[in-house]
Amino acid sequence: MSQRWALLLQYEGTEFAGSQWQRNQPTVQGALQQALQSLTGVPTPVSMAGRTDAGVHASGQVASWVSRWTESEMPAQRWVRGLNHFLPDAIAVQAVAAAPDEFDPRRDAVSRTYTYRIRLSRQRQPLWERQAWVLSPPFDAGAAREVLQALVGEHDFAPFTPPNSERSTVRNLREASLESHGGSVTMRFCADAFLQHQVRRMVGAASEVARGRKPAEQFLSEFERAEPGSMGPTAPACGLVLTKVEYRQPLFACGNGAEHENQEISEPT
Repeated sequence: MSQRWALLLQYEGTEFAGSQWQRNQPTVQGALQQALQSLTGVPTPVSMAGRTDAGVHASGQVASWVSRWTESEMPAQRWVRGLNHFLPDAIAVQAVAAAPDEFDPRRDAVSRTYTYRIRLSRQRQPLWERQAWVLSPPFDAGAAREVLQALVGEHDFAPFTPPNSERSTVRNLREASLESHGGSVTMRFCADAFLQHQVRRMVGAASEVARGRKPAEQFLSEFERAEPGSMGPTAPACGLVLTKVEYRQPLFACGNGAEHENQEISEPT
């Protein structure tokens, strides 16, 4: 007898070479598999809902694994406590739930939500630099919000990803929004799936408009031309958080993700 489990994962990605396992590199998947082996005594492969780059964080990553019959009787909360005991401080399981045998966290996902945080300041911000892109004002949030709205819907997002002729670059972007408060700017993106570096390039290109470095009309014309890899720059990984992965049926009592906390730490000067 065996049981498939799903878990909700939060991590601070600064010290990791990304979420996916890599030889001789610290990764989130590698740390999770090592924790499972330490807890159960057997090697246990893990699959994950989304691939995050080096330095990217998550508050709503979803992963899955199959336990042996002797482990399947463990209650969900014991999995949470046991895994968190063996995981490094930068990674923590938030919830565990039994899942159907056929559950695949990547293929079964119907949407993924990312947030990106920018901190506006003329000085360095040591408390923010692992969690946000620190930019010097001015920053026209209204101008950035306007060009982001043009991205919503089904479009060819080739300008925001490295050229690759072997895959479709058409995606359905359900949300591209911006909130600004007290020196913090948060952009939010939701889609069925994203291309490599798509979110960080959309943030970078919209920020160019907000900082007066590119007219909105030029942004829109470049997007319409859909030339592969033409738009950016790629915003730093530190501001990006995978906040939610959604499925047709919720997996966890607390939901499938939680917004990354957006607390005010200090006012820009």
